[in-house]
Amino acid sequence: MKAKLIKETLNEQEGIPWSGSDPTKAPVIGKLLTRPMDLGDYKLEPEMLEVVEIYKDFYVINKWYKPGVPQIIHKDMVNTFIADEDFKEKEESIKRKY
Repeated sequence: MKAKLIKETLNEQEGIPWSGSDPTKAPVIGKLLTRPMDLGDYKLEPEMLEVVEIYKDFYVINKWYKPGVPQIIHKDMVNTFIADEDFKEKEESIKRKY
């Protein structure tokens, strides 16, 4: 399966390789906190997401963007990434920060 959302840095035919068929059932390898973003008409608040795979500058999230396409987050949208084994120790400090 290939997610074909981001085309700026990848060849359109290449897509982002995804090793699993259902990201909601894939093992979580870490968590990330997105950056707050002002998009003019609306603002995106920071969100904690679970990561199932990393490919170059992209994080594959354990959610579907749409059927057959896992949600992808670019590194520019990430404030903090914590590998799963480190998450429990740092979870409270991240929650206090935001």
